[in-house]
Amino acid sequence: MIDVVCVCVGTAYDPELYVEQLRLGVEKHLGVSHRFNVITDNPGHPCYAKNNTRTIVVNNWPEANQPRKYWWYKMQMFDRRCRFPGTVLYFDLDVVITGPVDKFVDYHTDKFAICQDFNRKWILDYKVSNSSIMRFHAPAYYEIYDTFVQDRTANMRGNLGDQDYITKYFADRTDKIWWPQTWAQSFKWEVHHGGLIESGTGLGPDGSWPADASKYHVPNQPWVVSNDCSVVVFHGKPNPWDTEFGKQHQL
Repeated sequence: MIDVVCVCVGTAYDPELYVEQLRLGVEKHLGVSHRFNVITDNPGHPCYAKNNTRTIVVNNWPEANQPRKYWWYKMQMFDRRCRFPGTVLYFDLDVVITGPVDKFVDYHTDKFAICQDFNRKWILDYKVSNSSIMRFHAPAYYEIYDTFVQDRTANMRGNLGDQDYITKYFADRTDKIWWPQTWAQSFKWEVHHGGLIESGTGLGPDGSWPADASKYHVPNQPWVVSNDCSVVVFHGKPNPWDTEFGKQHQL
């Protein structure tokens, strides 16, 4: 059995929608026996008990007070007190599972597997990792948490978020590997209308999503997903369930 983990802290993501859609996606697309876990500041939410979700209460970190403060709570999944005995498969809440995810469990099991940041579309050897989907053997990586909390305040101030800290942690190590790029794709940069033609945010001049259709490779097609893509990642705007793509994949 493996542990599937997500983090739901604060009020940005309604557990009834985001946690439940992730749980249903995992149930549909993961053939491996698993336990579903949510790291949360609201363990009493009725949807968790209703769906037999294991809850892990976050430690309060008052230092996490910047705009990206909730990102830091992901670090708590590396804490040995979570009692994950073996393989952990982590998903962000703003993803849509579209296909089989067993391959994420089986891929290079001796390594810490994670996404390459989606800036890879513009810079092929981009060195930063993206923590939307991770798979690791929990006891082998307690040190990530231990070293982080040794100076939690400084580490939060010195990094934009958890994935920047994780990137630096593995900078001089050989036990990290990125997923194949087509397994997990960025919705706004790679999937919507076949992806952006040129580097950019995918937002319009007023900061709203999307950019003009002329900015995309296939403006007349709503989306293009690689045949072996199993997870579409919604980083930043828009949120998955606000889009037609998300609505068509809602379970």
